Amino acid sequence: MNSKNLAPRNLVYIKLVSVLLGLFFVQLASAALPIQKIPLSSGAQLYFVETRGIPMVNIGIDFPGGSVHDAKGKIGVSDFTADLMNKGSRIRGSLQDEAKIVDRISDLGAAVSFQSGSELTTVRIKTLSKTEILDQVIDHVSDILAFPLFDGKVLAREKTLEISALKDSETKPETILAKQFKKMIYRDHPLANMSTTESILRITGEDLRQFHQKFYRPGSMKILIVGDVSQEKAIAIANRLIANLPKGTINLPELPKLEPLAPASSSQREVRIANPAQQAHIQMGITAIPRNSPDYFPLLVGNYVLGGGGFVSRLMNEVREKRGLAYSVYSYLNPGKSSGFFSAAMQTKKDQAEESVQLLRKTIQEYVENGPTPEELVAAKSNLINGFPLRIDSNSKLLDNISSIAWHELPLNTLDEWTNQVNQVTQRDIQIALKKYLDMDRMVTVVVGGQ
Repeated sequence: MNSKNLAPRNLVYIKLVSVLLGLFFVQLASAALPIQKIPLSSGAQLYFVETRGIPMVNIGIDFPGGSVHDAKGKIGVSDFTADLMNKGSRIRGSLQDEAKIVDRISDLGAAVSFQSGSELTTVRIKTLSKTEILDQVIDHVSDILAFPLFDGKVLAREKTLEISALKDSETKPETILAKQFKKMIYRDHPLANMSTTESILRITGEDLRQFHQKFYRPGSMKILIVGDVSQEKAIAIANRLIANLPKGTINLPELPKLEPLAPASSSQREVRIANPAQQAHIQMGITAIPRNSPDYFPLLVGNYVLGGGGFVSRLMNEVREKRGLAYSVYSYLNPGKSSGFFSAAMQTKKDQAEESVQLLRKTIQEYVENGPTPEELVAAKSNLINGFPLRIDSNSKLLDNISSIAWHELPLNTLDEWTNQVNQVTQRDIQIALKKYLDMDRMVTVVVGGQ
């Protein structure tokens, strides 16, 4: 069948899918979500959820291959490897450039993306489940995965674009803030790795080929499939996707342990950076917990009261409602595989920066000392539990949750037990966790702008 003729028919399917989405995911969110974990002969692990309500399939591939594994002096290799994966490949024996790959994926009504982060490289595929379409998408992506070209001209173009974007971002206060905060939280740990103009200029096509050969291996991959296929079909899809990749598992060097921030004087844990921006950008935070920590749910519920609950949070009440210092202020918990961090952030007028920093610290400190009120705890748990269906109300959201379960090695019934775990959190649990992790004498602060 001519692929060009598939596009109009695919649009009909997609419109039908959008009509069915609402009703289906309301039912799905309230139902049990049996996640099947299936070992494959290649060493890869398949995580599969069968959802028959809509004729679509979402597929993910996750594996260790982020910037923590980039060589010193060449930070950015993992990013460029992922970026160039679908910008030139040998597909079904013939060379295809970026335009042909994009056209082919588009004609099939699918979406394919590659992305590298600090620890993981992720592949995401979204396609209709109709066999004649699905099989073509899988064959296409299988070749993209295994036979990237890493064309020198394309790499040179992407490096130029990245350097330009990097230079532009270095003038933006939000980027300056994020980089400085990351540096203070992670210090000399590989999680602090950030590309520079110098490191990007050193990267060659051979670096990308070596990175691909080393890290793109089935034995270290988690393959995630959610959608309108049987278990047998899901296993076949997973095997076909990785069939042509180099065999074996990555022999990763063990990453150093991220040590908690040590107590320090106020001047040692605060950085203030001049900037001509009209507002001061403020962020403070501290190293926290991995996702599999038993303190995760107490901190999740506790943070909802502090700054994660939007307009009903303590920080919003103190900073915005009572004093009008900011339009938005929030806090969040970012748990990782082996560690993580807590952070609170806001923007305010330059001449109010110092007042805002002190108010943030005071509000957090008082909350750590006293914890939530019984009324705040009831409201937080109710909002989190009632909002849980929105966390899994699409195939893509469900896939992201399964990705987290696989990467953090959580129990397969994590989603089934999530609301129970929230409901079991007590006021004492929160107070113990807050005092254990949110030590103001170890919390770092960055202010970009201000006096």
